[in-house]
Amino acid sequence: MKYKVSEKKIYTTTDYDKFVFTDWNRNISNSRVVLMVESITKVGWLPQPILVNEKFEIIDGQSRVMALKQLGMPVEFIIMPGIGRKECQALNLFQKNWTTKNYIDSYVADNNEHYIWLKEVIARYSKALTTSVVINVAIGKGRSYILGGQKNIIVNDGRFKLSPSEKTYVENVLFYLSRFSDTIDYVGGRKETFFGAIMFLYQLEELDRERICKVINDARYDGLVSSGTVEGWLQQIETLYNKRLQKCSRVDIVHEYKIA
Repeated sequence: MKYKVSEKKIYTTTDYDKFVFTDWNRNISNSRVVLMVESITKVGWLPQPILVNEKFEIIDGQSRVMALKQLGMPVEFIIMPGIGRKECQALNLFQKNWTTKNYIDSYVADNNEHYIWLKEVIARYSKALTTSVVINVAIGKGRSYILGGQKNIIVNDGRFKLSPSEKTYVENVLFYLSRFSDTIDYVGGRKETFFGAIMFLYQLEELDRERICKVINDARYDGLVSSGTVEGWLQQIETLYNKRLQKCSRVDIVHEYKIA
């Protein structure tokens, strides 16, 4: 292989205040910085120089500077005079961050049994449940439904882990949720909140799960309307579930949700 030494010089410093964070660069993601700090602490740091111009405006590497500053580690950087906003925008346009799928694939390549299981489950339910829904349930171990970015951090940084019994329970929950996939596809709405509602219902021991399944799926064509919140779905489901039941058998589902 033919190669030659680059003319670009790599400098290093712990004078973090020297670097300039501009308003035309991407916003810094605090969760990304936290993830980077945890990764460096766990597996070490492979030096990756940041890119600045002659004014020390950061063109590429804002999160790296923040993470290394927190850890008190030196920042390696390359100076390229004359570059600025246009070059920064072009770099960000073509630079693609890893997705959660990329992280899962990476841990699978390392033969991590928990991620191998997670990938297989995601594939098995791909036609009925979104990847996000499967991860929400898996991170909550089938007992709670995790919404928001926290679930991705847990998966991305390699902390995802379930016992054999927890995996079995999660798969039972996912199978139950998959029975409602045609209904949510027909009615429409945010799937995460719909399945969050079903997940909550699954945990209520006083409810008849088969009745829940029947009344919801029967109402898909008439009566069930899209909702953007878990509580909104539960209000409708409570009405459907209690219909024609004796007063002593009715369940105050929304109340149970509010006090949970």
